Amino acid sequence: MISVVIPMYNSKDTIFDSIDSIINQSRYDLIREIIVVDDGSTDGSSQFVSEHYAENKKIKVIRKKNGGVSSARNAGIQSALSEWIAFLDSDDIWLDEKIRVQWEAVTAHPEIMFIGSNRNKENIHWGRKYDDKRKIYSIDLTHLLIKNWPSPSSVLIKKELLSITGLYDESMHYAEEGDLWNRIAILNELYYIADIYIITGAQKISFGESGLSANLKKMYQGNIRNIKLLKERNKISFKFYIFLRIFYGIKQIRRIVIIKWITKFRKKK
Repeated sequence: MISVVIPMYNSKDTIFDSIDSIINQSRYDLIREIIVVDDGSTDGSSQFVSEHYAENKKIKVIRKKNGGVSSARNAGIQSALSEWIAFLDSDDIWLDEKIRVQWEAVTAHPEIMFIGSNRNKENIHWGRKYDDKRKIYSIDLTHLLIKNWPSPSSVLIKKELLSITGLYDESMHYAEEGDLWNRIAILNELYYIADIYIITGAQKISFGESGLSANLKKMYQGNIRNIKLLKERNKISFKFYIFLRIFYGIKQIRRIVIIKWITKFRKKK
């Protein structure tokens, strides 16, 4: 069975669609509970969820002081009763077959403890083919550091794995999933299905437009922090660390240029 963890902060306008996308899953029977963690919202999000879904016994709302998305996800993980945990951000939605397809994948491959999927209009086939029939790919730490993947809202993860790696670092407010994914990849390969099963941020591009990823500088600093930690723990070589510093710098410049171009284009329209 699966516990779904949704961190929520002032999400009254989007949380309805997120929760409904869980309820509308073709294998909703696999969902044991939906844990909505209100991270100190001030827009009445908790009351909205409690009232709108009053008859749904699977939905549980946890209220806490604002501490950021990492602390909200951790609160949900610690409260979860199931063997498996799925994440969903409060402005993202799952497509109807998401849980069914992932459940079939982990049932067919019991060694898989972490599995995500593609999102939006992206067509990513990165890593090593693992199960061609189910379009499953595996990612090791090197793959992950080149392409931080997959998106948290796509992930189904065994709670047992998190008990080994530790939870989200609550001191991090940017690139926090990268830090956790890195720790997981050190011990266990990550997997994803190369089909689209989630829509994130209303199909905006994955950086620079909304949410925490809008702060490109902070995201860059978070990614640099992550690889510094790996170097200090001797999980990557000094040469690879230098390569990543250069690579991330080029990516940062590219992202800034793209956002400036998009902003300029929209102003003209």
